[in-house]
Amino acid sequence: GGVSLGCKLTVCTNAFLEGKSMKGVEEGPNRPYCELLHNYRVCTDDQAKDCRGDIQFHSIIKMVPTLMNRNNCTAVLAQPAPASVHHATGAISAHEPPDACRYEGPPAPVAHCGLFGDPHLKTFSGSYQTCGVRGAWPLLNTPELAIQVTNQPVQLNSHATATSKVTVIIKGHENCGSERTYEASSETLPKAFIDGTTWSGGSVSRPAVSVSEKVSSEHILIAISYINATVAVRKIGRYLTVLVTMPETLVEGLGGDDEQLLCVQGCPVSERLDRPGASLPSIRPAMPKEEATILCKKHNVTDYYLDSCIFDLVTTGDLNFSVAAQTAQRDLWSYAPQAARATLKNCTQPPCVWDLTSAARRQEQSSTLTALGSLVFILLCRHW
Repeated sequence: GGVSLGCKLTVCTNAFLEGKSMKGVEEGPNRPYCELLHNYRVCTDDQAKDCRGDIQFHSIIKMVPTLMNRNNCTAVLAQPAPASVHHATGAISAHEPPDACRYEGPPAPVAHCGLFGDPHLKTFSGSYQTCGVRGAWPLLNTPELAIQVTNQPVQLNSHATATSKVTVIIKGHENCGSERTYEASSETLPKAFIDGTTWSGGSVSRPAVSVSEKVSSEHILIAISYINATVAVRKIGRYLTVLVTMPETLVEGLGGDDEQLLCVQGCPVSERLDRPGASLPSIRPAMPKEEATILCKKHNVTDYYLDSCIFDLVTTGDLNFSVAAQTAQRDLWSYAPQAARATLKNCTQPPCVWDLTSAARRQEQSSTLTALGSLVFILLCRHW
């Protein structure tokens, strides 16, 4: 018995009340109210394990279905949305005022940033880099969105690193929902934000912010409609990959002298493993280069993604990294086809590859500055 420390029942209740007040929703057999009740029920159902010892929880799980029955919500939600709203397509009628939580900026090319493998980075500007970046590092920090990754050694006493944690913070918006945080780790890829909710702002059928599971325990997608941004996180084996897309106009001017954002400035020169003259200690390859090349080509990766795949297999011998390279290249084509056409040139020979015989990572202890920087980053993000 007892109430688990993980019980977040108040989050469900606050989301329901916030939805009513923000949209001026009145109780009754209407779609907005029934959608709020439906989402309330989903949220509390997700809290059942942690809140089963909470008396209020048992009252709420009885109250919500009663309210849904009283307002005939099953029938209300079964009806198609009003034609003027077009929930299915996201289009808005000429008779409907513009939705403040839909991106209305000028048409702009999509900026794409991705991190995968051991780890390999593609910046918004199209620069490809392979980096050490052990510990916690910020990928992105804007007024609306912050993303941080944590990289750890692949094996005990190993020089190779990979992403073991991804934290996504969607900062609160005055009209489009309150702050939401998503965390994925080597152990789990949740299908909800840390508070148990799956959306914020708008309605359950037209949320301003949402997280959805594309493939169970393997692929989640976070959408932020008012900045037209997408964050995709995948769990492949024990490690994570992450990509983010948003309009190029929102990326311009990001990053200052005191803020090293991997998606914007790339990795610090001292962390670049593929820079000319990089001094890396040689280690015994975990897999012959010839074998790694054959395995990687079977995954139909090309250009930098082929080079990265070979590098990772030679360095670690972990076949999951070939899948990571494959999905990273596939995601580039899916989410940013213009960038894919511009950057993938089937380049698999020098100088597009680096010396595999020196495929090693420098053993560096996480410094106090890195740890403090990580903490300050999270705190600043919450009070932007």
